[in-house]
Amino acid sequence: MAEKAHKQNQSRAWTILAGVGIFLMSKLKWVFGLLKLGKFATLISMFISLGAYAAFYGWKFAVAIVYLIFVHEMGHLVAAKQKGIKTSPAIFIPFMGAAIGMKEMPKNAKDEAYIAYAGPLFGLLSFLPAVFLYETTGQPYWGLVIFLGAMINLFNLFPVSPLDGGRIVGVLSTKIWFIGLLIVIPYLFISPDPIIFLIFLFGILTWWKRVREDFEHKKTELTLEAFETEQQKLADIQQGLNEYRDMPNFSYIIGTYIEEVRIARNRVKDSVPTGFTFPILQDKKKIEKHQISVELEMLNNRERFLKTLQDEYDKNCRNREKIIEAYQESDPEGIATLPQFPDFNIAAYFEAYEKSLLAEKAETEKAYAQQKNYYVSNLKTKIVVLILYLLLAGVLSAFVVYGNHLMEVNRLLIS
Repeated sequence: MAEKAHKQNQSRAWTILAGVGIFLMSKLKWVFGLLKLGKFATLISMFISLGAYAAFYGWKFAVAIVYLIFVHEMGHLVAAKQKGIKTSPAIFIPFMGAAIGMKEMPKNAKDEAYIAYAGPLFGLLSFLPAVFLYETTGQPYWGLVIFLGAMINLFNLFPVSPLDGGRIVGVLSTKIWFIGLLIVIPYLFISPDPIIFLIFLFGILTWWKRVREDFEHKKTELTLEAFETEQQKLADIQQGLNEYRDMPNFSYIIGTYIEEVRIARNRVKDSVPTGFTFPILQDKKKIEKHQISVELEMLNNRERFLKTLQDEYDKNCRNREKIIEAYQESDPEGIATLPQFPDFNIAAYFEAYEKSLLAEKAETEKAYAQQKNYYVSNLKTKIVVLILYLLLAGVLSAFVVYGNHLMEVNRLLIS
């Protein structure tokens, strides 16, 4: 009876800790911000995790699991550095493992797979010394290290993003993510676990994002078309203003273009579709809303530009009038010659605004090209990745069987 109560209390503790872990993972940026102490962040979070594990399972277990997780994360850090990607320090989260944050995305899925693969590979290397130590000393502790190391790294190879396995098989086909998710579903019912549920949730979100990429690409293409349309419209406005720039009511003419923008904006606003739009079923409506949103943004930017142009022209005119008045007061008989006033440089303003548009367009095009080609790889790359993935998974599986055998043989001593 006492043993049953002890197990129930331990189960409640695990539930609470898992809940805290899920909360921390959901606020991961906050955690990184709190521990943003440079090279000390890893050390501080490591000791916190060490203490937490030790409180429940003892210091030997704590040292083993923190060491194994540390080496695994170092694999990711080393690989990221080789690919020239800056990362945050490794942050340990008690009962959830550890994580590193990449400050930029890899160039393609191949590089992402390389970084992901390095974690379990280093993880394998981390417990190989324990195999030698167990075979020479027969100490059950080394058997525990082997089993934990093999399990942690094999688990990470499961083909569901954001696990390492999901990021590796993304090079082969992201459709494998869906298969991995289907396998997880029955496990959630058979043996509910907050950590597995969290992985499943993140996996669903990642898979859904991939499924919706074609839709997002269409939105980006419409945005790029809007940039081209705006460039042409600006060229027409500049040509029209150049014809009237010597007229005394030039400011009023700029104002007519501003009013034209406002009328167009009101017309576009009235055409915005209303109501909720369901993904996939109402993608056409969502695309229409996005197109209108981009058009409104372009009109707002054009209005601000034209208003700035008008204000600068009016300011230029006022300064000219002040200079003329000053000359007239100092030379009432008109003997002195007035200075030559340079023409108001409309082209410079249009050139500066167009330059900012082109920069934004180029950035959008770059992101679009990277997203569209991110998961594109040749057959050779796919074959190599598949072989390496299966090889690592096979070796780790063998060590899981071996480690489990050692745990069974030394069950009484380990417990």
